[in-house]
Amino acid sequence: MKYSVHEATRIGGRSSNQDRSGFAYTTDTALLILADGMGGHMAGDMAAEILVATVKDVFRKRVVRGHWHVPEFLIDALFTAHETVNAYAERHALPEIPRTTAVVCVVKRGRAIWAHVGDSRLYHFSREKCLFHTRDHSVVQQLVDEGRIDEDAVAAHPERNKLYNSIGGLVLPNIELSQAVALNEGDVLMLCSDGVWGELSAHEMFVALRAYPLARAAAHMLDFAELRGGQNADNATLIALRFGEERFEPGRLDMDTAGPLDGPATLLGHPLAENGDPGDLDALLAEIHAALEKHRRDSG
Repeated sequence: MKYSVHEATRIGGRSSNQDRSGFAYTTDTALLILADGMGGHMAGDMAAEILVATVKDVFRKRVVRGHWHVPEFLIDALFTAHETVNAYAERHALPEIPRTTAVVCVVKRGRAIWAHVGDSRLYHFSREKCLFHTRDHSVVQQLVDEGRIDEDAVAAHPERNKLYNSIGGLVLPNIELSQAVALNEGDVLMLCSDGVWGELSAHEMFVALRAYPLARAAAHMLDFAELRGGQNADNATLIALRFGEERFEPGRLDMDTAGPLDGPATLLGHPLAENGDPGDLDALLAEIHAALEKHRRDSG
């Protein structure tokens, strides 16, 4: 099974990073994990750390055992993480139980299954478009489901961070489990915290991932997340897997396989030439890097 994986994180404008990600693998299986410690609760970073470590540990034990069922593993790993977070709070006599979101994805022999709790997301991209992203377990998502606000308004809604589902806490998490999905050559699975999806649209993510190998695409997406978030930018973390081999002509976006786009092709809000040449984009990215460095110097 051929694939590429890259994970990256930025602290943004916060004093600490409460996001965590993780990766583990065997010869025929890849495991991707992402957690965002809930900032409104004590020790959210520890809850996220426990989540990643626990899921990896359960994975290791299942692999050693031999034959194992992926959906059962996902449910067991997340419930075990929930119990472990609660036990940590009790052992350290914390005044409240830490909480975290969670997204866990297993790719086994070309088929992906994932589970999530909270508002960290998994996106599935083909070579043509964004096929899917997980549904947030949030108050604002409920407003979308009820038709009271449009989905495009979620990222900017003042109550976006109010969640009703988490790992850790007195209530058991409601774990949402996907069906198995067959992956095609070039498909990308990207797990990310709300510091990423709150600043970038799915289309912007898609074009970045089509234009560049994972490492460079991730750097560009996180640069824009930081820049758009400004001084109060949230922690931004992603881990992405591209199924198959990465084939790119450096510095070019293959518009023939990018599928139909609305109006001029854009990458992160910047117009590309009709032939897909992102030469101007590289100049814009250099400007953004310079702006970020100036912001860091001024705020330091």
